[in-house]
Parts: sequence; structure tokens; C-alpha cells
Amino acid sequence: MRLLLAALGSVRSLLFTLPLIYLLTIVLGLLAWLLSPFDPGARRQHALARLWARIILAISLVRVHVRGREKLEPGRHYVYVANHQSYMDIPILFACLPVGFCILAKASLFPIPFLGWYLRRTGHLPISFGRKGVYAEARQLLQAVRSLRQGRPLVVFPEGGRSASGRPEDFRTGIFWAAVKVGAPVVPLTIAGTSRVLTRGSWHIRPGGVQLIIDSPVSTEGLHKAQLDSLVARVRRRMDENLGGGSAR
Repeated sequence: MRLLLAALGSVRSLLFTLPLIYLLTIVLGLLAWLLSPFDPGARRQHALARLWARIILAISLVRVHVRGREKLEPGRHYVYVANHQSYMDIPILFACLPVGFCILAKASLFPIPFLGWYLRRTGHLPISFGRKGVYAEARQLLQAVRSLRQGRPLVVFPEGGRSASGRPEDFRTGIFWAAVKVGAPVVPLTIAGTSRVLTRGSWHIRPGGVQLIIDSPVSTEGLHKAQLDSLVARVRRRMDENLGGGSAR
């Protein structure tokens, strides 16, 4: 019976869930692209992204429990750093994070039709995480600094990709340097359960519950570049504890 249910779930993903997600991405991505010349603040486009995310979660039968929204100060701009277990993490953030934001996304997503068009036209930023060299990564992070100075909150996955182990892996420090540069508090976001809903290397989306845990902001005021490692360790330790592990490595 268990094998039969698993097989039926795979068929559902292949014939129903994934085609609907692709269709939804095309339709809303095209609509956001057409709207972009008339929406300089990207508020309506972010609303479309939020709608896209919530519909994806609904048709995937994924329920999200959010903890810690009350820790965010209205009107305050933060750098949000999240662990990354699954492609499902992105719609969870768009659907459940109670602010508009700019995401620092993998550069490989930007050439993708509709999705890439949306990301570029709404001011989201590409990051290659060193694949094109340290100077290219530095230029991309300077874009992030400029965005922060303009008052746009940033969301980034500092692992640079999905975790193979399910635990927080090594963090790149560049985004933390950007936060220190402008004095923006860092908010750790822990996403738990998405590695089971959509396993790395699989396209089978399993129904289930996941958690988004919003931790208290970590101040960067007065910090220096030499203190980046301790800032990174503090943020990573919070995520590891939320996932039920010990201290960060």
C-alpha cells in the first residue's frame, strides 16, 4: 500500500502539480514583465510573486507554519539570510515573509524565460558565488550594498546552493560584509521540512507541513570586517539549533 501511494504521488506530481507550476510561472511571469514599466517600486510585481508562491504551495498541498513575525520592526530594513534545503524554499519566502524584498539569486536563474525576466525587471540581483572569480562576486555584492542603501531589504541563501546534508553548510561571508557596510541588522531565517517535501535531485513534490522560523535580528552596528567570522558563526548557530542540531561547525 505504501508503495502504491508513493507511485500515485509521483504520477500526481508529474501530470498535475509540475505542469500547473510551469503554467503559473509563465502566466504570472509574463504579467509581471508587462506590468514592470508601470510599477517602478515593484510593489504590484511583488504582489504577483506572492500570489505565485501561495498558489504553488496550495496546489502542492504544502502547509507552512511561521514563527517569529513579531520580531520584525515595521519599516525597518534588514538583510535576511536563510538556509537552503530545497527549491520549495523560494515560494515559501515569497508567500510568508511579511515584507517586500530583493532576492540575491543564483545567476543561472536569470537566463530562464519568464522566471529570469521577472527577476531582472523587478530588481532582484544575480550572484555567481565565485564561479566567475572573486572580482565578479565583489561587483555583485557592491550592487547589494547599493540596494541596501536605497532601503530595499535583501534575502540571500549564504550557502550558495541547496544543502546536501539538510544541515546548514559553509556560509559565504560576502553578504554579511554588505550588511556590516551599511549597518543593516541580519535576520536568520530557518526553513525546516522542505527537504522532505521536495528532495534534492527529485521533482516529486510530497504534501506536508514545513516551518519558517524568523529569529531576532542580529545587530551589525559597530562591527568591523575582522568580526565577520563571529557574526557568521552566530547566525549559523541559530539556524542549526532551530533544525535540532548542536552548535555550528
